[in-house]
Amino acid sequence: MEYYELYEALKSHFDSRKEIMEIRDLNVTIESIPFESRVSDLLYGSINLDCPHHHQSLKVNKNSYLIYNQPSVDIKDFDIECNKKFEYHIVKRGDVKTADGCIIFFHGLNEKKWDKYLPWAYEIAQKTRKAVMLFPIAFHMDRAEAIWSDRHQMTEIVKFRKEKYPENTYFSYVNAATSSRLEAHPQRVFWSGLQTYSDIIEVVKEIKGNRIKGIAPDSSLDLFGYSIGSFLSMMIKMADPRGFFTQSKVFCFCGGMTIDRMFPISKYIMDSQATIKMQSVFTELLSSDFKFDHRLKHYQDDELHPQESWFKRMLRYNYFQKEREERIHEIQSQIKAYVLEKDNIAPPIEALNTLQGGYRNINVEVEIRDFPFDYSHMVPFPLTHKHKTEITEAFHQFTQSACDFYAR
Repeated sequence: MEYYELYEALKSHFDSRKEIMEIRDLNVTIESIPFESRVSDLLYGSINLDCPHHHQSLKVNKNSYLIYNQPSVDIKDFDIECNKKFEYHIVKRGDVKTADGCIIFFHGLNEKKWDKYLPWAYEIAQKTRKAVMLFPIAFHMDRAEAIWSDRHQMTEIVKFRKEKYPENTYFSYVNAATSSRLEAHPQRVFWSGLQTYSDIIEVVKEIKGNRIKGIAPDSSLDLFGYSIGSFLSMMIKMADPRGFFTQSKVFCFCGGMTIDRMFPISKYIMDSQATIKMQSVFTELLSSDFKFDHRLKHYQDDELHPQESWFKRMLRYNYFQKEREERIHEIQSQIKAYVLEKDNIAPPIEALNTLQGGYRNINVEVEIRDFPFDYSHMVPFPLTHKHKTEITEAFHQFTQSACDFYAR
């Protein structure tokens, strides 16, 4: 079966409203699991933003949030109900009743549908016999407001941004909501990441408590991250909450670098105004030791929050390089990056810089590939009939690389 055919077959059967989908011809089941996030108090708009561990009053500087007077993007994070109650999906071989391994799979920035990832998850599940858990990052997929995908509504936001920022580029209705929200408050990258990180801890507790049918309670746990999902996967591995991920392997696809060495300016991800604002705010926060954001400063305190504070070490390459490289060296055999030569969003050289260190003295495998067809960061495997054989071969090579790594 060619790649595009596998994609169409999985997409046509996938329905997130169904509790379980079985595709016998493909020997796969896709189960939808309802989940309720318990940490929404972390988010702006909650009446209680204090740290639950230290009972410390942490007030938000409301002036640090840019307000556009556009209801569709000004909505407070705490008020987004779909981000609190949602579903994640488990892709598993049909002939495996209970998987003894689980790969937690994170997608890229500004994603609204799982379609692109279904063949990836399917093939990895088939080859490893592990369950692949498609878990949505906060404010993405079904956790995103429906209006953010509404072409008419978001075209109004594009018009607004064009008038407000005449020099702005790469604006589109696809990235309008994400661009506006991250420009309004770039620290959302941390708070949404922390919510997702906390959600994953709860999911692992459910697995270990034998409360997720189809995954053994003593299941091995691994991580797969694509693009910004690689950043989150690295954060989880480096922090290793509760020792849940001590033995976990991390496979980074089109990622693995610090945030400042990713260039997400794209009509599908973020516009230039939002990207520049995000990078400049993170630089200012790091150079000032977070003195302009007291709540974030609390969570980036190494003594108070030793796990959450790994975030600051992955923000900019030239900050905390020594500490970051020491930690990556400790876990070097458990990380692999698979990057694409012509990827200008996540350049391979930056994966090398971050994962192998400035002096190339860290033994993390970074596999650099170049495919014999037109591809991009957003679409590594095009859904075209032209070059279908080469695309299918590249897809199988990519999934085999991941599966061989997980099998070590």
